[in-house]
Amino acid sequence: MKYLACASFFLLSIISGSAQNTNYVSNRLPLVSEKYVELPLGTVKPKGWLQEQLIIMKNGSTGHLDEYYWKIRNDNGWLGGKGDGWEETPYWLDGALPLAYLLDDKTLKEKVLKYVNWTLDNQRESGYFGPVTKAEREKGIKVEKATDGDDWWPKMVMLKVLQQYYQATGDKRVIPFMTKYFQYQLKNLHDCPLKKWTEWAESRGEDNLMAVYWLYNITGDKFLLELGDLLYEQTFAWTEWFGNRDWVM
Repeated sequence: MKYLACASFFLLSIISGSAQNTNYVSNRLPLVSEKYVELPLGTVKPKGWLQEQLIIMKNGSTGHLDEYYWKIRNDNGWLGGKGDGWEETPYWLDGALPLAYLLDDKTLKEKVLKYVNWTLDNQRESGYFGPVTKAEREKGIKVEKATDGDDWWPKMVMLKVLQQYYQATGDKRVIPFMTKYFQYQLKNLHDCPLKKWTEWAESRGEDNLMAVYWLYNITGDKFLLELGDLLYEQTFAWTEWFGNRDWVM
C-alpha cells in the first residue's frame, strides 16, 4: 500500500504547485542557489486528461484507503488510537492530501484534515509529535526526551504532509509547529541518533533534511542549519556509496 501512496504523491508532485501563496520559496544563503523553484501546491490546476486521472485516484484507493486498509482504518494512531503509528498513514496522506486540494474536493479534504488537525493539536510541550508512545501509555507521561519517543522515520513523512498542507492553506499553526519539533530534534539527536530504532530513519534522513531547509528558507532561523548538518552526518552516505562503487561487473 505504501508504494501506491508513493506513486500517487510522485504524480501529484509533478503537477503540484498555492494560489494563496505567490511568494515562491527559494534557497537562502548559505544554501546553494537553485535554478528552479518549486511551485506551491495549488498553483497549477489540473484540466482535461490529467484532471480525469486525479478523479480516478480520488474514486479509487487513494481516496478510500482509510475505509478498507485495516492498518489505517482500525483505531488509528495518528488520530490518538492504538493502531497504526508507523509510516502507512503518513504515506497515504502524502498522496491523499495534495489530491484533495488539487481537486478542491470537500469530502476528501475533511477526511485528511482529521489527521492533520489531530497532529497539530497534539504536539507535546517538548516539541515531539505523533501517535501516543509506549512510554506515554505505560508511564502516564508526555514525551520530554527522545528516549520516551518512537522512531524518527514516520514523522519525516508526516512533515512532508504538513509542508504540502501549509502550501495549500497557509495555516499559521504549521510554521511554529515545525520550528518547535526541529528544536526538539536538535536537542535530542546526539543522544538518540537517527539509527537508534531502525535503519529507516538513517537511510531516509534526507527526507527530514528537506523539511528543515524548506523551513529555513521561510524563517531564516540559524539553528536549522546546525540541525541540517547534524542530520546529514547521521544519514547513510548514499553519495559516497554510489560514487565510490565500481558498477562495472
